[in-house]
Amino acid sequence: MTGASSFDTEEALIETIKGLFIGNDKTDIGSAYHKIIEGEATIMGTGLVADNIFFTSEQAAPALEFKARHKSMIHEVSVTKFYESRCGTIQVSARADGLKGREIRDTKLKFRAPDFQEYIDSYQWRYYEDMLGLDLFYYDIFEAKGFAEFGYGSVRTLPGVIIEPHEPLQCVRYRNMGEDCRSMLNDFLDYIENRNFWSLLKTVPDLVPA
Repeated sequence: MTGASSFDTEEALIETIKGLFIGNDKTDIGSAYHKIIEGEATIMGTGLVADNIFFTSEQAAPALEFKARHKSMIHEVSVTKFYESRCGTIQVSARADGLKGREIRDTKLKFRAPDFQEYIDSYQWRYYEDMLGLDLFYYDIFEAKGFAEFGYGSVRTLPGVIIEPHEPLQCVRYRNMGEDCRSMLNDFLDYIENRNFWSLLKTVPDLVPA
């Protein structure tokens, strides 16, 4: 809604709300890299393959090292929470990449140097902490350098690409964070009202919090 970055545009938001965004090469690579961390990649030669994308041993190494450091992590944890808004009861749903004890972790594969302030300003970590009732969230950021296009072949390759890990970014719960989440939700619903997008949101009959 605010154009927080060159990628977070109103056009991209509308495509997401309408379900039109189907991904691209970079999101495909990010999803495949996440599967290495989850242990869902298969060995091919000296590297790993996930979602028909081949990662050399050097490219896969940061993901495997991260996986080894977080053996107890539970992957893909779904969570929902009911919020009372100016428009009534709203169900917000999310899926955390991983939970490790009382820590929430979210993996990002970026194709440019990460803007850490962009992550700090975001509401993803705020909602995850509020919805799960936890106090610590970490962005685990990997940077893919040198990607231009996939290599030729039936299995997509990443020639010349170097993947480097960054230090995890810790985000900590603060006082009145839950109120900030409700305020942002109300701002979003005002946006939906102004753009007449109510028909694009899912409705749940007789929505009653548990």
